[in-house]
Amino acid sequence: MCNNLEEFRHRKLALFDFNPHFQDIAAASSIRIMTCDTLQSFKPVYLTVGNEGASLKVWHQGDGPLLVLIQGGGGNGDAFNEAIPNLSRNYKVATYDRRGNGQSTVINPRMLNPMESARDVTTIIKALGYTKASLFGTSSGGLIALQLAMSYPKYVESIVLHETPITSIMPNESIARMDSGYAVFESYMEKGAAAALEQFRASIRETPAEPPHSDAAKDQQVAPHRLDYFFRYEFLIFITYTPNLSQVRASRIPIATVEGVESKGVFHATSAQIQSKILKCRHVVWPGAHAVFVTNPEVFAEELHKTIQFLQHQHEG
Repeated sequence: MCNNLEEFRHRKLALFDFNPHFQDIAAASSIRIMTCDTLQSFKPVYLTVGNEGASLKVWHQGDGPLLVLIQGGGGNGDAFNEAIPNLSRNYKVATYDRRGNGQSTVINPRMLNPMESARDVTTIIKALGYTKASLFGTSSGGLIALQLAMSYPKYVESIVLHETPITSIMPNESIARMDSGYAVFESYMEKGAAAALEQFRASIRETPAEPPHSDAAKDQQVAPHRLDYFFRYEFLIFITYTPNLSQVRASRIPIATVEGVESKGVFHATSAQIQSKILKCRHVVWPGAHAVFVTNPEVFAEELHKTIQFLQHQHEG
């Protein structure tokens, strides 16, 4: 019996609160929900890892080389749960709720520190008995992966950056994007998280949102503290932070940047293309869009494995 399918459905829909790539909430309602077979093959080991005032909820499955999946805005690792069974055939695949998100708590909430967030990952790597890991960072989670490459490269085997937005490197729109980001934060300070989220979505998709269907809107309700934490402690850092890509390139860590074919022309996809030119690394186009690990986890697992394998062979060659 799959008694948890309805719970997975609501958790999955809630993930789209942080995915402005979707044009409306009705589109999120059409995503494929975890099947009984997938749910039954999802058998992770859970643990709690402490680091610098945070208790990090971590889970992993499989054996082999370590692969750590890092979530972006919203920070909940359960976005990857449907892909974990397939990935675990080739890796010990681990993910976690980033500090202050999901079931990971912090003693004193504070602004996101990329160095501290990178040390969260190194602590997880060591807690799992490894000295190195391949990293997959999606969206702003890629900034944390890049910080590891800069500050703690000895822990990094390879990196796959999936549509990671770096505002300052955009040649024709960095000023406008930065202004827009600060305007979103001002909206949060004046009107609250819900208003800021709608303004953020509009700034990404650049088209007005369609009114949501009432049932879908009800499904997509998410705890207000999640939105508040994102905008209060993370949003400005993710919008303004610029990793030193020259330093990353000098680390000689194998890296690939990725965009989804359905994301073509969107800010985070264009940013990925520019990163690949600066890093002089492979750029890959995958099926799907910004949340392919949710909408098509089997394809995501296959494409991620192929990309990591390419990086491994490139490094060995």
